[in-house]
Amino acid sequence: MHFESQFPLNRQHLEECYDQSLPFNKNSTPRFKFIALLVTSALLIFVFSKQLDVLAYFLIALALVEFMSFHYRRAWWLSRQIWSRNSGNTITLVIDDKGIKTQSLYNNSQLLWSDLLKVGETDLGLMLTFKSAKLYYLSKSNLNNVVCEFIKQQAH
Repeated sequence: MHFESQFPLNRQHLEECYDQSLPFNKNSTPRFKFIALLVTSALLIFVFSKQLDVLAYFLIALALVEFMSFHYRRAWWLSRQIWSRNSGNTITLVIDDKGIKTQSLYNNSQLLWSDLLKVGETDLGLMLTFKSAKLYYLSKSNLNNVVCEFIKQQAH
């Protein structure tokens, strides 16, 4: 089998990648226990110590940063991807008997079928899990049904 497709690495594609891969992410909920520990520690420092107010303010600021980093994680991730050198470029996706190759102006990579552990399916694409514990998302808009079935068969 040999399949080749091209797609622009634009904001719409990146938004789809993020939104579709979110259910597969281990960090899908905020770390409430950590935030509560920081706030509780700060309150205890305020109550029992008059000299360590700066530390208490620091802990509250750290709790706020932790909460904001979770709340704005999508916007932050999209911004980093859009600022990258590869943003806006055309990506060439090649799927063959060896694996999946992506080629662009600044980055070329190859994922081998022998390293593929699991294939998960979302409404809009396929989530591939490899031995390196990394997740890779492929949009179905760039694939046809035959290629999707071929990829599913490659999982060990």
